[in-house]
Order: sequence, then structure tokens, then C-alpha cells
Amino acid sequence: MTAGDPADDVFSALAARYWHPVARSVDVRPGGVVGARVLERDLAVFRAADGTVGVLDDLCAHRGARLSAGTVDDACLRCPYHAWSYDRDGRCTDIPQLAPEHTIPGSARAEAFRSSEHAGLIWACLVDESRELRPRPTWPVTETGTHWLHVGAVYEWNAQAFRQIENFCDVAHFSVLHADTFGNDEQMEMEPFPVTTRADGYGIAFDYAYPSRDPTVEVGPGQKRPVVGTNFEYRLELPFTVALANASGPGSVMCIAASPTSATAMKLFWLCAFPLGAEVDGDAYEALEARIWLPDRAIVEGQRPERLPLDLVEELHLPFDRLAIAYRRALRAIGFSIAGGPVAMSNVPGSNASGRSD
Repeated sequence: MTAGDPADDVFSALAARYWHPVARSVDVRPGGVVGARVLERDLAVFRAADGTVGVLDDLCAHRGARLSAGTVDDACLRCPYHAWSYDRDGRCTDIPQLAPEHTIPGSARAEAFRSSEHAGLIWACLVDESRELRPRPTWPVTETGTHWLHVGAVYEWNAQAFRQIENFCDVAHFSVLHADTFGNDEQMEMEPFPVTTRADGYGIAFDYAYPSRDPTVEVGPGQKRPVVGTNFEYRLELPFTVALANASGPGSVMCIAASPTSATAMKLFWLCAFPLGAEVDGDAYEALEARIWLPDRAIVEGQRPERLPLDLVEELHLPFDRLAIAYRRALRAIGFSIAGGPVAMSNVPGSNASGRSD
């Protein structure tokens, strides 16, 4: 497929009806603004003096300047070109070039998007509440008061979001690709493991007990890291988020969101909730995770086809691929396209059977 393929249009139209992280909360301080991108839409994410967040189209209504290059005055975002000011609803509140007696035109506004903060991330949805297909994903462990959060660096992957999610949940590659960190190259053989799909079709869960090695231990030449063993507990919330318990130590929960910047590119937002009292060197932990993400990224960016085939006959599946099978079936069931064209979307609220979003 090539850019502009109808299948990509189906992906983008559907993906726009879900919530996606657009920035880390820590990167948007009061009075600050950053640029973001979701599904080829450029956004300006800003925080007012009172801490509230606004997400606007990164486009001034006057001469098309980027609002993300502007400044924040109290509760409004001011354009860097002619200093027009916009509130969180996108309404222009000030045009300095106009005399006070002149009314600001109603058409002087920027498109505004709904936003929300959760788990150290700022999330946005590109459609109104009546058209969204799911509420914003929630990771309850981040709000119980029993854990503290490490919100990791954001990574850009030149890969489809679905490919990244499947890679994150693919336990069969641990002993091959990650033998230099937690992988155990003496444990290649795999027994099939049960995968359960939630009744609403949006949740997939599985547990996998694996004789992992301790990646924090430095060993000499020819030596192997000690085996510690991990019970990986995966909980997917389709289409784009996963919570993984115990991967960073007992009681920890790593949460990831593959935020699509286009149909074939994404930003990886991730964080880990550690039990209160767990002592973690943040810099060392970040460096370790980077060593794990890097080979994953190299593999996924090189996978072909770029778009995850949802027709199961297009790739070979064996008993240890049960998660991949369940994930692809579920994506297909909620209306995303397959390699050969769009799946009928009659089961998706607000869509018609032609595969086009209303």
C-alpha cells in the first residue's frame, strides 16, 4: 500500500475517535506550550497559570502561524506573529490591532480539542464526546496511592502503532532479541499460554511465567546474569494501550500507549508505577529501558508490510502466537482495516457498512 490508501483513511478515521497521549504533564508547565502531532494533525498543548490544560489546532486563524511557537498569558495562548490570543475553547479573546470599540469576529477562533490528564500524561481526543468510541484509557494503579510513577522519555517510532503494541506483547522474542538484558537464551522453547478476551471486545489479558535474567547485574566475559524469573501479566485495552505487571520488579506496573502520529508512525509514551518504598535509580532505569526499546524499535521499523495484517492467512501463526491472533481478531472486529482493504464497520457506532466513518 502507498500513502493515501483507503485503508489508511479507515485507520485514521477510526483512530481519531479514541483518546491518545499528546505530551507528558511534566513537559507542559504553567505558562508553557509545546507542539504535538496526532494522526497528521498538528496541535498546540498549553497550560494556563491555574494549571488547566488546553489543546488547540496548531494554526492561528489569521495568517496560519504555529500557535505552539507562541506564549501563554494567564489563561490564553497568544500567537507569535500578530499576538492574537485564544482561550482553551479556541475563542479569540484579544486582537491587539483592533481598537477597543471593534468586535472580534466570531470566525476568529482556533479549533479546540478535548483534553484530560492521567498518569503523568496529557491526553486528547480529536472528536467530540458524541463520536468517541471509548472513554480515555485509565490505569487504576496510578491513582490508588500505593505506587509512585516514573514517566519515561517519549520515543518516536517510524512504525504503525499496532505493530508496536503487538511487539510489546510478543513474549516469544524475549530469549532472542533481549538476551543482553532480561532475556534467557537457554529458554527458547515455549508452551502455549491461555489468552482471554473481554466480552466487550476491547480487553485482552494473558499471563506468562518466564525464567528471566536480572538485567541490573553486571557480569564478566562468558558469564550469564542470574535467573530471577518473572510472571508477566499483560492487560491490553484496545486499540493502543497496555498495562504490564511485574516486568520492572514485583508489584510494578509498566503502562504504555502507542500514540499514532499517522497511519504508519507513532510516539511511544510509557511509564512505570512502582510500589511505595521501592527504591529505583531513575537514570539507571531509564538507560536500561532504552537498551530494551532500541532493538525492538529496529525490528518493528523494519517489519513488512508496514501495516499489521489483520487477515490471519497473510502471516504464519503457531501455538505460541495466541496473543497476536487474539489482538488481530479483536482489531478487525472493532472495524480497523485489513491489508486487502477496509473491514465492514457495521458493528462500529456511528459508521456505515462501507467502512467510512460518518
